[in-house]
Amino acid sequence: MASTVDVLNRLLALHSRSLPTYLASARPWISENEQEAMTVLRHIAESQGEMVERLGTLVVDEGGVPHIGEFPMMFTDMHDLSLDYILPRLVEWIESDIVTIRQCIGELNGAPPAKAIAEEALGAAQAHLDSLHELQQSFSG
Repeated sequence: MASTVDVLNRLLALHSRSLPTYLASARPWISENEQEAMTVLRHIAESQGEMVERLGTLVVDEGGVPHIGEFPMMFTDMHDLSLDYILPRLVEWIESDIVTIRQCIGELNGAPPAKAIAEEALGAAQAHLDSLHELQQSFSG
């Protein structure tokens, strides 16, 4: 079984090297009518950034060293793609994050403070997914 620090670092890397965080800084191609989508993307990235700070602090409090990892190389293929095209990939990414966060929550049963922050991360990820689904509806409807 993984240590609390290992699980927290998995959550830390998941948030710090996410596709929304990458795209918020890499700025995909957006048209005039996609400004709202970019605002949502920046909001998700900011929310994940706040979670990164909290997770990093908790890793240190637990006696560990924060490890944020690296962005996956596949992200570099998305620089020149439209946000409309990228949106389904963002949804898939957040859905995958939710699965991982749930697994982490299960591994943190013996660490109440860590489990609580993981549960907050799950709630935030679910809210981010809802926001992305709303964007998808606005693009298709």
